Amino acid sequence: MLADSPGMPGATSDGPDGFHSADPALAPAGVQRAAAALGISGMTVVAMGGASGQTWGCGEHVLRIGEPDVLDREVLAMGAASGVVAVPKVLDKVEFGDEQGRTRAAVLLTRLPGRPAGDLTGLSPQEARRRGEACGALHAALASVVPPPGLRRELGPPLPREELPEAARSRPCLLHLDLHPLNVLLDRAGDVSGVLDWANTAAGPAVLDRARTWSILTFDPSSRALQHEPRWAALLHGWARAAGFDDVPTAARVWACQLMLDDLAGRYHANALEHVRRFLRVHGSTDL
Repeated sequence: MLADSPGMPGATSDGPDGFHSADPALAPAGVQRAAAALGISGMTVVAMGGASGQTWGCGEHVLRIGEPDVLDREVLAMGAASGVVAVPKVLDKVEFGDEQGRTRAAVLLTRLPGRPAGDLTGLSPQEARRRGEACGALHAALASVVPPPGLRRELGPPLPREELPEAARSRPCLLHLDLHPLNVLLDRAGDVSGVLDWANTAAGPAVLDRARTWSILTFDPSSRALQHEPRWAALLHGWARAAGFDDVPTAARVWACQLMLDDLAGRYHANALEHVRRFLRVHGSTDL
């Protein structure tokens, strides 16, 4: 979600590339243990933002820490997606014990070039819209990828008969399920140079990825706060048009909004998500 990602459009920071430098000795113990297991304990690490604290930069590389099964799925997904989009290359993967004695995993990745699609500094609304179109085209690209064995299966909601044709034609494909402007990198020309953060990856109907992104761009509080900013609005318009959000079935939108409530419940006051609950009440959810 946007709430987990570093930076926002036009934001500034006091670290290189939007990150904050940290001496290796001052990094959290888990990061130090992961770095030692990977043989990079002498390198300076930089926190790359996010509520989870799982992603750290180290020179030209990126260190990700997490549960072994989650990182295994990320590695599988990036390998499958690499045929259609640029993804970080996995340089090494290790398991280590944290300070509580739990088994954790770490992967060392290449750092991709480009800046987040949501960084609209110095761009016109027209340029922002073209960037959104480039991002929106990613949905069709990922829908062409056959999911590798080993990914969790996301079935999504049952769809009413009148909304069934697209889903009926959809074979399972690779899903990112957190595709938003801060997980997509673009180069200076506005072309996609990388897709990041595959922690939510799954196999399922392609429409679920579009529904998930629609919900983030429409209802995530971080995005709503920018809805009247012309460049942000242009970015979202281009994304929606290229991705075909108008064709996303209502049942899939409801599924995505319910997922959003579960995902953000611990990060926002209940009132900050009332607009999501209102959408669900209007469109037939009986749980709210």
